[in-house]
Amino acid sequence: MRTFPARQSRFTSFVSQFFAPNPKRKRRPRLVALNVVLLAAAILMAIAAVKGQPFSFIPNGVFFPNPGGASQTYSTANGGIDLTGPFFQSIGTNGRSCSTCHQPSDGMSVSAANVERRFELTRGEDPIFRTVDVPIATTVLTSQTLPEEPRRTACLRTRGLIRIAINVPTSADYQVVT
Repeated sequence: MRTFPARQSRFTSFVSQFFAPNPKRKRRPRLVALNVVLLAAAILMAIAAVKGQPFSFIPNGVFFPNPGGASQTYSTANGGIDLTGPFFQSIGTNGRSCSTCHQPSDGMSVSAANVERRFELTRGEDPIFRTVDVPIATTVLTSQTLPEEPRRTACLRTRGLIRIAINVPTSADYQVVT
């Protein structure tokens, strides 16, 4: 059986060229592309703020840059992702929702690189690092000389692994199969 690579749109190919490794090209185009994407996101949020509405919807086809190029998250319902749905609502009193870990920019998955960036930006204060769910890493993963917080979150930051000890709500429209 032969497999064929998925076809990329012209825009995806264009965006990917800025993130693909190329020793001949200077890093400046990558920086420019990243700044353009961040500027576009800032403009969208500013428009939403001016209208007095929170940014509550991600339309299908929005590109999220990543080291491999760019990714998209696609929803078959309503033409995009509704950020006010149950997946984005707080679970209990710990300040987290499913989307705290499973973010649209990571294809609704958990990216160790994104978690590491969040750790650095928030100094471990992001809700994903709540002590109730993040176990102490073993010495196989980290050196005992590391401070407690980086050692405690090493599995999450380096592998995207987290332990969540909650049951799926009975009213959920999904199920977890093991």
